[in-house]
Amino acid sequence: MRRFGPSTGLQPQRVVQTPRPIEDYAGRSGYDPSFVDAAQPLPLPGTEAWEVAGVDPMALSDGDDPHEVKYTHFSVKVSTKRRLPLFSAVNIDGAKSDRTVKRTNIWRFDPRIGREFQILDGVYGNDKEGFFSRGHMTRREDPNWGDKKTAKLADADTFHATNACPQRQSFNGGIWLGLEDYILDNTDRENIRISVITGPVFQEDDPLYYDVPIPLEFWKVVVFTNAPTRQLTAIGYKRSQARLLPARRRRFIFGDFQDSQVSIAGLSEDTGLDFGAYVPFDVLEKGDPGMQIALASVKDLYLTP
Repeated sequence: MRRFGPSTGLQPQRVVQTPRPIEDYAGRSGYDPSFVDAAQPLPLPGTEAWEVAGVDPMALSDGDDPHEVKYTHFSVKVSTKRRLPLFSAVNIDGAKSDRTVKRTNIWRFDPRIGREFQILDGVYGNDKEGFFSRGHMTRREDPNWGDKKTAKLADADTFHATNACPQRQSFNGGIWLGLEDYILDNTDRENIRISVITGPVFQEDDPLYYDVPIPLEFWKVVVFTNAPTRQLTAIGYKRSQARLLPARRRRFIFGDFQDSQVSIAGLSEDTGLDFGAYVPFDVLEKGDPGMQIALASVKDLYLTP
């Protein structure tokens, strides 16, 4: 891997070094595969190609996936090799969303997996010192629904190391920021629910900053009930932060689009994750797995075949 930037002793702000007790996480429901359509449940993507951090047995119930880290309305699986989330999967209920929840803004380690698999310092810090921001994989507002207590807990849950990847501050905007809201506006009004799975694309030659390999691309898979067809529908999307890095640190990416709609089958090839259950519902399912459609706005998305 290429290596750039010296390591520093600077400490990030807004980080609590001591995790909460495992007992504080009891009762987290995590991602619900049947949330959008009970008749067609969609499980978390398969991770057979990756070594995934195991969850402390004290935090598991009978039948729990020993690698699924459950939070309020979302779940995460963490790569032991990269010490970052492979993905974060959230259920969003647009009819019950609470956007009034005050931002928690306090980052924590999760006691249920080894701290050696979590990153909250080093590569992170303020932009003037060349650090990266802690980019939420499950967006902070997305799981904030239900009663006020539940929504507040969900907000706090998104501020865990397990839900963050290094991103340039200017990356977190545009289509990436508005995608979920746009899809919610295009769902069946009788079922204003979507599920979103978000993660990085890991490559062997990702550039090293402060001893952390930085993913240049990120992806989302969004599942919803399509408004015109009322059918279960899925779309794949990728966003690149390569253009936001100094030119000498970039890697050429085919197409080199900052935002693109992609086939979910292609995402499987890019990420090593198994999206087989999602492919039949992909609006680009009949296209080439390597298909990329450049996007200038959320309105350019294909939401029907």
